[in-house]
Amino acid sequence: MLCNRGSPSPALVCWRDLAQALFRYFERPSAVLFFRLRQGFKRQRPGGMTLIEVLLVVAIIGTLVALLLPGIQAARESARRASCLNNLKQIGLGISNYESTKKVFPPGAIWDRWPPPDKRRRHGSMLVRILPYMEQQSLYDAFDFSQLDIDQAVFPGTNRRIGSKIVDTYLCPSDDHDGTFGGLAVHNYAASNGPTEVYDNPNCSCSNPYDKSLEMAPIDNEKNFAGPFTRLGVSTKASQITDGLSKTIFVGEVRVSCSVHAQAGWAHTNNGNGYCTTLIKINYDSCNDSAPDACRRPCTWNTDVGFKSAHPGGAQFLFGDGSVHFLNDSIDHQMYQYLGAKADGQSASIE
Repeated sequence: MLCNRGSPSPALVCWRDLAQALFRYFERPSAVLFFRLRQGFKRQRPGGMTLIEVLLVVAIIGTLVALLLPGIQAARESARRASCLNNLKQIGLGISNYESTKKVFPPGAIWDRWPPPDKRRRHGSMLVRILPYMEQQSLYDAFDFSQLDIDQAVFPGTNRRIGSKIVDTYLCPSDDHDGTFGGLAVHNYAASNGPTEVYDNPNCSCSNPYDKSLEMAPIDNEKNFAGPFTRLGVSTKASQITDGLSKTIFVGEVRVSCSVHAQAGWAHTNNGNGYCTTLIKINYDSCNDSAPDACRRPCTWNTDVGFKSAHPGGAQFLFGDGSVHFLNDSIDHQMYQYLGAKADGQSASIE
């Protein structure tokens, strides 16, 4: 037995036993051959690696990278999507707290269309209204709502636009921007007006962006709008959402590079909140400023206000009950309209 601890000199016995074991091992012919060959290879082999070995290592590393990269990218997108989902939940909580306090949901925006010009308010979108309910009271208090128009508002005592302040909760990390556009802080979420008719920009015309038979309400009618929100300063009560909060889209994703409305920033009144529509298919590509087909440009006032995201295969939506669901861009388009409407009486399924 090696290293007999009962010996008077355990350390000496241990080393002696080890030496005897090695001696017996190298007495075996196969071990001697292996040892001599190994020593011979050591003497004959030049230092460093051969070209073939270098190329082999490079090929192996390249293969491993090719195999691992998609997985790494997928993991990163999964994390970004989870963060985006959490932002929508926070917005949902802000809307719910607003409703609990005021007994109505916030307006999509307060953008007066019809009063005389000297009486038309521009008092921000829903994203401004819910600030106090998202731990942003000081930012909300920076606005002076006694002014008719707050779109150009600056922080008191400065010339810095309030709208230049980035609100992290309003940004989806999957979208390709740094949080600003033209010096203003942007947003990736907008309140839904459901299947309500939208305009066509005569200077960037897309005359047939969707099937007109899907419309459930006319353009900018403060008494008749299909979704839960409108930009005309009108608030909806929970009792008016007769299709059920869990079956009605409240907020969806938007992309800055794909919409002039989203490019206006979270603090701007006419920024798509209360105007974005389900009539446009999810992830309809309106992101190319120079596209020959104007419908593919971000300036149409119709295709640009469809919901879209940078997530592959669809977009995430906040429903009235506070739940968030990922809707595939292949969803049945009629079913999508039923989910967008607040009181159409139709049976709708999220799955």
